[in-house]
Amino acid sequence: MVTIESYLVAILLMLSSSICAQDLSAVVTNMKKANTEKEYVTLRSELERLCIQSPGEWLPYYYIAYADVQLSFRTPSKEVRLKYINDADSYLKKLADKPDADASEVYTLKGYRLYALIAFDPQTNGPKYFGEVTQNYQKALELNPDNPRAIMLRAMFNNDMAKFMHRSYEGFEAEISKAATLFTRNNEQPNHPSWGKEWLDNRLTVK
Repeated sequence: MVTIESYLVAILLMLSSSICAQDLSAVVTNMKKANTEKEYVTLRSELERLCIQSPGEWLPYYYIAYADVQLSFRTPSKEVRLKYINDADSYLKKLADKPDADASEVYTLKGYRLYALIAFDPQTNGPKYFGEVTQNYQKALELNPDNPRAIMLRAMFNNDMAKFMHRSYEGFEAEISKAATLFTRNNEQPNHPSWGKEWLDNRLTVK
């Protein structure tokens, strides 16, 4: 028999989920416009609150990991940079316990975090993590061939590696063009990862 208490609990859970979604929507909107270390630190604090408020939701954990990777490129302290990279890894690992997490997006962000680790110490980490970066992007695309972030980041990574070896990556422009087209599609899932389009927009603006 369903009791009044059961109804109240269900209503409270629905309200909590709704509030979390609204708060997360504001954070995601600001995340797309963020550029400075201070802005990302502020957004990260808001996401930590959402993780406590709704521990079952995967997106706040995902976006903290994303913010940590972005912060690793923006702080001048090598010690703090490495801390952000390691923190991103910790939050990505927590997503293993979130059955609703989009695995393609998680693998994409794992690859991006490893790229940050390579950027932190190219000589040591480049040879060590090169294969793992590629594997994560490949897994992301096996799960979702139309993931524009995975396509874009893989193309950029392969292009950077080709430049390092004084070569050219012939598939770069075609893959970037495909990612740009996929970015124009509307995502019907609220707050689902949609970052990356601004990177291509900036690239076209610079040209």
